Amino acid sequence: MRVLAVNQFYPPDHAATGQLLGELCADLAAGGDEVTVVASSGTYLGGQKLPGRDLLDGVHVIRPWATSFGKASRRGRLSDYLSFWATALGRAARVARPDVILALTTPPMIAAGVVALGVARRIPVTTWVQDVYPEVAAAFGVLDERGAPYRALLRTAAATHGATCRVVALSDGMAERLVAQGAPRSRIRVIQNWADGNLIFPVEHGENPFRQAHLSGDSFLAMYSGNLGVGHDMATLIDAARLLRERDPRVQLVFVGEGARKAEAERRAQGLGNVRFLPYQRKSDLRFSLAAADVHLVSLNEGLQGLLVPSKVYGALASGRPICYVGPASCEVARVVESHGVGLAVRNGDSEGLASALSRLANDRGLWAAMCLKARSIFLERFDRPVAVAQFRQVLSEAAQSQPTRVGSAVRMFRAAFAPKPRTIAEGHVDA
Repeated sequence: MRVLAVNQFYPPDHAATGQLLGELCADLAAGGDEVTVVASSGTYLGGQKLPGRDLLDGVHVIRPWATSFGKASRRGRLSDYLSFWATALGRAARVARPDVILALTTPPMIAAGVVALGVARRIPVTTWVQDVYPEVAAAFGVLDERGAPYRALLRTAAATHGATCRVVALSDGMAERLVAQGAPRSRIRVIQNWADGNLIFPVEHGENPFRQAHLSGDSFLAMYSGNLGVGHDMATLIDAARLLRERDPRVQLVFVGEGARKAEAERRAQGLGNVRFLPYQRKSDLRFSLAAADVHLVSLNEGLQGLLVPSKVYGALASGRPICYVGPASCEVARVVESHGVGLAVRNGDSEGLASALSRLANDRGLWAAMCLKARSIFLERFDRPVAVAQFRQVLSEAAQSQPTRVGSAVRMFRAAFAPKPRTIAEGHVDA
């Protein structure tokens, strides 16, 4: 099977979507598939430029020119998005004809362009939805739900789903969001994100160089590892640390990573000796950094459930550590934590509840040890890399064998999506 994948980020970039795509493509190539990736020459953090062509783990990587301002500012992110949009589709159009195209959702709405390319070349397209746009942009305050740009993007998403052969969602909740957008339920497949259990696994604290370098004594380490972005609740985590400074000083919080909210989090944590910030760790060192934690912190802001799923949960489970989750109860992470007994969950803003949960795990070693065993067990059963890759290979094979959307059908879908909707009495129209 010949596969073409399109996403803004790809290894060696640190971005989570790129790391996941890199592992998927490497395994597809190892299984005999011919895989080509079109990704940006810019990077998630900005500054660095990656080579225009590369061969990584048997995968042919093509990186057309794009800006590399990174995530530090909204204007920089927009420039990176638009420049990749402008160059990626043209470069993808010149790739030797694949059997199936896989489009991710970075930059936002790139899938619409990839689907148009697939329709024009009569190639089936599968979309892999990591973030549900434009709803995520509205939740972040970038778009107004009442504005024309939001409505146009929502209709574009509906038409894109209609012309896609398969749509991969990260959870049942996300699948329902996509159905509400207009995705045919029969084409949706749920495949959760994953971690690599051969790279990330439990390491005893006494044998862990990361823990020995950054902690001393009998500290109980609560770690937030990954993107410190606008979708994640940093305030509740740091406010809990403020409470624990006096109540249970053994509990230390460490934030490992970068993101738009890092500077704000650092300001909020000023003066707290039990909070530290560290940069991203190399992928080869993740086994040590993740296993150095006693518990992992995962957070999501209210209103984002079903729109995205924090991928850091899978690395936490792979390391054999429980999770303290802060966020909406209807999120996929809350369901995993509570249904499998691999951690504790509190709502946004409940710093008191989070402080109590962390103190409880720090002082009840029997409970903590039981959750550690459950975490690794459920990870191997459901969230390990080979499990997800096998599911993806099946979905891509289904798509490759399906009938690609015809140009005429795609045009009708877009016309229907953008056709004026009749106004109702409830919307303010009253017949004379």
